[in-house]
Amino acid sequence: MERLLEREGELALLEEAVRGAAAGRGSLVLVAGEAGIGKTTLVRGLRTRVAEDVSFLVGACEPLSVPVPLGPVRELAESAGLAVEAEPAIGDRLALARSLLAALARRAPAVAVVEDAHWADPSTLDVLRLLARRVEDAGVAIVVTYRDDEIAANPELRRLVGDLATSPSTRRLVLRPLSESAVRELAEPAGVDPVRVSRVTGGNPFLVVETIAAGERLPASVRDATLARAARLGAAARRVVDAAAVIGQRVASGLLEAVVPGSADGVEEALARGVLVADGGVLGFRHELLRAAIEASISPPRRAELHGHVVAALAAQPGAADNARLAHHAELAGLVSDACRYAALAAAEAERIGALRETWLQAERALRLGACLGADERFELLLQHSRAANFSSTRIEDSVEPAEAALAVAERLRDPVREGRAAIALASALWSLDHVREAKAAAERAVAALERADDGAALARAYATLIRMEATAFDPAAAIAAAPRVLELAELAGLDETRLDVEISVTLAQGHRGEREALPALARAARTARQAGLPIQTVRTYVNLVFVAALLREHATLDGAVQEALPLFEEHQTPIPAFAVELYRARSLLDRGRFDEARAIAATPGRNWAAEAPVALAIDALVGARRGEPHAGSRLASAWEDLRPVPESSRHGFVRIALVESAWLRGERAAALRHLREARDSPAALRFARPAAELALWASRLGLRLGLEPSLAGPAPALLELEGDWRGAIRGWKELEAPYEAALAALPGDDRAAREALATLHRLGAEAAARAFARDRAAIGGRAPRGPRRSTLANAAGLTRREQDVLERLATGATNAAIAASLHLSERTVAHHVSAILGKLGAGTRLAAVERARALGLVAQGGQAGRAR
Repeated sequence: MERLLEREGELALLEEAVRGAAAGRGSLVLVAGEAGIGKTTLVRGLRTRVAEDVSFLVGACEPLSVPVPLGPVRELAESAGLAVEAEPAIGDRLALARSLLAALARRAPAVAVVEDAHWADPSTLDVLRLLARRVEDAGVAIVVTYRDDEIAANPELRRLVGDLATSPSTRRLVLRPLSESAVRELAEPAGVDPVRVSRVTGGNPFLVVETIAAGERLPASVRDATLARAARLGAAARRVVDAAAVIGQRVASGLLEAVVPGSADGVEEALARGVLVADGGVLGFRHELLRAAIEASISPPRRAELHGHVVAALAAQPGAADNARLAHHAELAGLVSDACRYAALAAAEAERIGALRETWLQAERALRLGACLGADERFELLLQHSRAANFSSTRIEDSVEPAEAALAVAERLRDPVREGRAAIALASALWSLDHVREAKAAAERAVAALERADDGAALARAYATLIRMEATAFDPAAAIAAAPRVLELAELAGLDETRLDVEISVTLAQGHRGEREALPALARAARTARQAGLPIQTVRTYVNLVFVAALLREHATLDGAVQEALPLFEEHQTPIPAFAVELYRARSLLDRGRFDEARAIAATPGRNWAAEAPVALAIDALVGARRGEPHAGSRLASAWEDLRPVPESSRHGFVRIALVESAWLRGERAAALRHLREARDSPAALRFARPAAELALWASRLGLRLGLEPSLAGPAPALLELEGDWRGAIRGWKELEAPYEAALAALPGDDRAAREALATLHRLGAEAAARAFARDRAAIGGRAPRGPRRSTLANAAGLTRREQDVLERLATGATNAAIAASLHLSERTVAHHVSAILGKLGAGTRLAAVERARALGLVAQGGQAGRAR
């Protein structure tokens, strides 16, 4: 057994996890440290101590050019007696995690080890995340080892470690280098200077052991240290070790024998010398550093020859071929045609189980090596490459080029079916980039091509793509009108997923038109998608359910859907839809007058709002505008400029309305009129019920007749307000939990309603809205409602008495600290007053505020204040 120095504390924690598993309390332990620090040795030490009492299962990740999808998970599953290949839901990470945990629990108490997770594929990390959330109730201890100095190269692992950091069932061990005293304990019996060894190796246990094994002459490099032990092997043993280094970190003895016939004696010597170690029927190296150093020391021709032998041995094995591994070795052997063929097969397998990153990489490999590919094979690989890159590449743009190349192949073949399929792929890629006009054109091209062909299934898919775009960003009525034919095509072709896609699009379109039956229809679609195990349709349905609930101000439905959706999105690892749902919730909170909560979501730093970024900015800026914050108007203008190039949809309507309201709040009637005139003939006013009604409402509030006729399905209180029934409108807005709109509806009302409205606006912190309300009440001849103090209403800028006091001191050039001292206030309170003053005066700086105040007569020209009377 390898010596374990200065690891008793770590071993004790692992043993505690094993005891917990024996008592039915599962846990996950993350073991981190640099290469050679002793992670594997620690796990072996644990196994030696507990092997008689628990089941011990190991799955390892390997440094292949493209990881084998779910490789370590399959290894664990097979050890636990779970036939993964026969599992019908293998593409469903949640089902696979549950099945694996159940299989491990049947062997409880059990220790399941995943080694070298820094090389793990995203699918494996997904399963680990799901296992971690459920392990607490199983008699299983899961141990995951990884190099923390390489975690940056695997962002999915970095996210996993971050996600698990606060989990009560997760513990983390970080292994430290050996102290000088521990190095001395190892070095002195060999007659090697421990101080020099400690300095050269930094206390890294693997390097310490290899350096000591090298003898009195300290090696010049880490590579020399790792090769020193192998250099003492005989010729037969070195052939075995070279072949093993080419095969990988874990080597089945049968495969090694196939690559190097008569390898038994060489294996024995390599084990005796400590170059190889045995773990049941699997051989491996004492450390990956040693394997990599030996592999690098083999001449390139010999290394390619060995890779070729591995390909032949793997291909000759009975059972299903390991195409991902075959593609790796064939490429390194220079067997281009074989590598291309195996990569294409591996890509198909990866796509079947939902490992999209590996699908993308294997398809890319096959295309790169595939000069000998036929046109048909190349076309299918290009589509596969585009589909996978659209979901897994770090650059969504990577999905466009293969789709365009597939379209070029289809054009050369003059094949309308292939043209349509390629155009669908291109439409999806462009849609993901928010190039919605180009995406719609590609979808229309797909439909036109497939209308000429005899392929009802492909035509149904093309129409479903076009309908989704119409419903989301163009014309909801067109989407509804086109749906019956497409549903019939999907039914005839037996395309349940396509049928459900169309139904989701139709209900979204109905929601845009203000039809309340869209909500129960979307709820039914969500149940259907979940029961059918369709993750993409499930995610899409929940996103649209939350969106439509926000549009219709059905807040209870929205809250319930969000509670269901977010954990589900986390299970499926779909962060962008999760962000979208959070943003729609922010719009709901804004409607409910919960401004701080809405803003906290919309302004969260680092959120990738993707195409919804302008809406997030508009929500944050609109709250600021209602509160009178400086620059809120310019931030809304920025949101509009970001959104302007994209074809108009309901989100444009939201920002247009915010621009009108912001201009009204500032008293800029001409700007408000300009925004309304620009909006009059926009799709937002003509096709989408809620923005149409709200634009009409703002036109009415501003005394305009621009011909904006809201849909009959618009919010009922808006229609009442347009009809002049301000009492009914106030009641209606309150029933919809819309206090801000209820307050504005009181503008033409009696004094009592106006006082209540003003009190509501102050309670919401909407000071700019309160000032605008009072201004418009005065303009229409209504008495100024009691609310703010008389001194505030008398002030030309609407300043409170305290704000006027602060302004007077600002005019003298006093700092916040000085003002706080003179008025006996805290600096924080003064800062709030200064911000309010800047907002009410429409100034961006303290100096500009003082100049504006002097112009209004609030501060004397010489710097002394002139309090408004």
